[in-house]
Amino acid sequence: MTLISLIVVLMAERIATQTKYWRESFYNGMYQGLLLRKRIFTEDMTSLTFLAAVLIPAFIILLLLNSIDNALIRLILDTAILMVCIGCPKLRELYKCYLQAANRGDFQACSMYADQLGHSGDSPRTFGQELVWLNYQHYAAVIIWFAILGPAGAVMYVIARSAAEAYKSEFQNELTIGKQFMTVLDWLPVRITTLGLLLMGHFSKAFPIWFKYLFDLNVSAKMILCDVADAAEEVECDKSDYTEEPCTLVRLAKRNVMFLVVLISVLSLSGWLR
Repeated sequence: MTLISLIVVLMAERIATQTKYWRESFYNGMYQGLLLRKRIFTEDMTSLTFLAAVLIPAFIILLLLNSIDNALIRLILDTAILMVCIGCPKLRELYKCYLQAANRGDFQACSMYADQLGHSGDSPRTFGQELVWLNYQHYAAVIIWFAILGPAGAVMYVIARSAAEAYKSEFQNELTIGKQFMTVLDWLPVRITTLGLLLMGHFSKAFPIWFKYLFDLNVSAKMILCDVADAAEEVECDKSDYTEEPCTLVRLAKRNVMFLVVLISVLSLSGWLR
């Protein structure tokens, strides 16, 4: 059922227009608003409070789904939850606006859209690498946690990611437990994702970097992903070309999603996944 849900969601996510009710941002916004009103989500919130806020919804989803015996209903619910968790229409729309601005030569607008996508002018990473990171957060990591723990895994990752970002936005500070918890959640998915990147790109150039980081507990997930992506898909382009580098790395990220689908297919056929 994992494979069926994933294929249906990836197809629907590309061809259907998602209303706000099919976006995780809508539900996360309501949930975080509730936590703020109840004074649970505060600047001095404890580690236990943060973990409870993240894990309780996922645990409730797990209990509810496990209480359903009908396979068809379970498949529909699994697919619906994954559909809500995966992707980010807002970010995809901003990227389209960036490409449109680049094609008409409006480079000031390109900088504005890149900034909204999280890439500042003084960033050590390229805009394309930032897009690979966003693709990982909104697709690859969600897919992998869905494969590992089902819908509860996808919900857990999405809530944790959103809560950490919301805390930073609300209080202009980074929550230590949020950063640590995301480090734990990203440890395995980012290594599986980067394995896909090197298999889909220049294996001989990217493999030494991937292997160097494989058991390194101190390096951040973003650094691993960006360094492997940079080696897997080398781009030499004119600095005045605002589209070649991001488009090339986005294509690599899309091929990597297909790699994850194939990997899940193999694991499903071999009996490792249901």
